[in-house]
Formats: sequence, structure tokens, C-alpha cells
Amino acid sequence: MSESSNKEMKRTEYLPEEVVEYMMSHFLPIQSLLRNRTVAKKFKDMEVLSRDLDFSRIHSVKRSQSEAIDIIESVFNQHKGSEIDRFVLPLDPTGVEDKVIQWINTCLAKNIEELVLDFSRSKKVLEIPIEFSAIETLRVLSLKWCTFQIPDNSPKGLKLLRTLELKKTNVTQEMVDAVFNNCIYIASLELANCQMEGILSINAQNRKKFKSLAVYSMPKINNIILNAPTLECYMYHGFVRVIDFSRVDSLKEAKLHFTKSKSRKSPLSGGWSNHHSFDMLLTNMKVYSKLHVLATTHIFLQAFTSIGPYEEMREPTYCFRNLQELQIYFRSLYDIAGFLDHCPNLKRVLININGFTFEPETDGAWESYNEQRKYIENHNFEMDSIREVEINGYRGLWGELEIVRFFAWNARFLKELKLVTPRKRKVKLGKFDRMRIDNIEILSLRKGLITVVESHQVAPKPE
Repeated sequence: MSESSNKEMKRTEYLPEEVVEYMMSHFLPIQSLLRNRTVAKKFKDMEVLSRDLDFSRIHSVKRSQSEAIDIIESVFNQHKGSEIDRFVLPLDPTGVEDKVIQWINTCLAKNIEELVLDFSRSKKVLEIPIEFSAIETLRVLSLKWCTFQIPDNSPKGLKLLRTLELKKTNVTQEMVDAVFNNCIYIASLELANCQMEGILSINAQNRKKFKSLAVYSMPKINNIILNAPTLECYMYHGFVRVIDFSRVDSLKEAKLHFTKSKSRKSPLSGGWSNHHSFDMLLTNMKVYSKLHVLATTHIFLQAFTSIGPYEEMREPTYCFRNLQELQIYFRSLYDIAGFLDHCPNLKRVLININGFTFEPETDGAWESYNEQRKYIENHNFEMDSIREVEINGYRGLWGELEIVRFFAWNARFLKELKLVTPRKRKVKLGKFDRMRIDNIEILSLRKGLITVVESHQVAPKPE
């Protein structure tokens, strides 16, 4: 423990017992409590009263499964508080299912509000004989690799639930409907790697607090229908799919991580071609053009800047007037440049180039690259609204310098251009790399514009 922490601990020796008890039960997470008990007698001898039983970092140091279980077991054996607000458990429950159930039941008896069970270490979905839908006090429920059921018209359970996260479990449309029928305060729903086929329909027309929906890696879903007038944030990871936004009125933020389907077949034979994916995206472009924040991949940009990766180019037909922030995984400077030219009020751009090689995939790609570069050099871009650009994964490659040069020259009122190096890289940036950056600053007449951030120098947070 640091010297400053020791000083803070000594100060508690002079505090009244009831004040220390209140601090420990309301403000001190269990991880801090376990550390502090080793340095102060008052803490060591005191009963465990913490309301925040967060064991998410119990594996951050080298501990065996049995050691982690012993620590958690000792906390519950010594816990004398009347309330437990939060319980976070990342554990392989194999062989200790009875203990896990006992811990959960203890939390239920003490009016638990946030329950996070992460059993992904076991690689097996665990069936727990606990009816989560009957818990009246829950506000946050996150289940990973754990079964979940909720009957429709449950008399009292989950009435206060605001956040529900389900990962690697079976989900049915009836279950989704039951969530929105029973959870009258539901604000956020996340479904990740869940087993579900066909159509996912979100019927939240009467849930005015519902703001966020995330659907990750559920390839067997073909259509998503959203009846959610108050939805503000939509997050999706997977193949391009048909989405019905006709009853969504408040969408402001979207994180769309589209991936390419391995199939090159036509839609009629069971696969999706690039053209078909682009058509599905263009169908919703009117909705996306109203976003304030957009995070996406090159597939989204290509849908309205080109017919195919190396085929005929076309000008975008939509204007993103409300867009304030763009986050993009890099594939082509042409795609990004063409998109930025239609975002007149964009202020912040974040580009992720981690893992990108800048080497064309085919010989014919060089011709396409030269055409795109010629277009960028001869085009007059309107990028006066951009104030901040951040490029993550910068290694000093020639293609990366072109991105830096593009923003330094075209964003006339840019205040900061930040280059963040990868945390793990073999070669550090040298004097020659700094010289090239200085040259870009000189040519753009803005000295000190570009900042290089060495991410490997950032110290990890202590346990």
C-alpha cells in the first residue's frame, strides 16, 4: 500500500466508531476493505459491513480457484451488514455450485440491487435454481453463461429493473416480450452471443425510460424490429441485417460494428453479397443521418461511397448534419474522406488503425489506391468544424502519415491531433518519425498541433 494510503488509514484511528462503520458500509468497496484490513487493527477486527461486494478483480493477481473461493467465503461468513447493494462474481462455478447459490441467496435476503454473475471461465452455461424474475429489489442484472427465465405477467419480480445484460444463454421472443411487460422501468437491454433465431422484436412503445439496446454476435437473427420511441443508443455487432426503425424517434447514438459474411452467394441461395448488404444499410441511412455520435466500420462508409471495395466510386447522397463525433475502424482514407465531406458540424474524429497493414490485398488494388489518392489531392474538403482528431495504433507507417497529413492540411481549425501508439509494439518511434511529424506541422503552418502519446508508458491501475 502506498504512503498516502497509510496516512489516510491512520486518520481513521481517531474517528468515532459509528463514522467508520458508516464509511465502511456505504463507501468502501470490498476489494479496498480486504487490503485495508491488513494495515489497521480497527479494520482487521471489525465485522464486514461493506455493501459493495465487487470481486471483479479477484483474479488480477495470481490466485488459484480455491484461494479465490476461500476469500469470497470468508467475506460472506463475516458479513454482518443488513444490506448488500452490489455483488459481482467472476468465477468458474464448477464444483462449487452450492456455495455460489448460498452466496446469491445471502444477497437476496439483504435486498440486493445489482447482481453480476460471470461464469464464462467455465465455458459451460450454468443452470441455477434461482428464480431471478422473483427478485423485487434488483435494479441491475447481468448474467454471463447463466440461464435466465422470466414468466409473462410476473406479479412482483423485476419491477424495479433498469439494466438487463444476458450473454451466452437461450433467448426467445416470448422472453423478450416478458421483459418489457414486467420491467416497467427498463432503460437498457444487452443481448450478446445468445441463442435466438429469426426475428428479434423490441416492443417498448410503453416504456418511456428505455434508452439503450445492444445486440452482439447473434448471427441467426435475420431481422430486428424496433418499436421503441424513446430509444437513444443502438449498438450492434455482426453481419448487416434488416432493421426496422420506423417506430424509433429519438435515436442519437449508434455503434455499428459490421462484419463481412464469409458467404459470397446470392441472397436466394442463403448468403449475402456486398451489394445486398449495402442496400440494407442504405434503407436505414435516413435514420443514421440524424445521429449525433456514430461508431462504425468501413462497411458502413462503403455502402454510400462505392459499389464495392475496388469498384466504381459514387458520391454520398446523405448529409449527416447532426453528427458531432465519429469513431471508425480504418480501411481506406478515401472512404473516410468522402464521408467527412458530408458531415458539416462534426467536431471529433477517432480512427482505430490497430492491426492495419496498409498493404493492398491484390495487385489491382494499387490502381484503385492511386485513383483514390488523386481524388483526395484534387478535392477541396469542407472540414472547418473538426476540432479534435485521435488516431489509435500509430506506428509511423507511410499510410498512417498520409492520414495525419490529410487532417493537418484540410481541417483548418483543428486544435489537437493526437497519435496514440500501440501498447505492444516492437519498435519505438525514433527521431526520424518525429522529424516527419514536424515537417507536416511546418507545411500546415501549425506548430505543436500533433501530440504523440506513448500508451505503453501508461502505468496499469493498482489492484
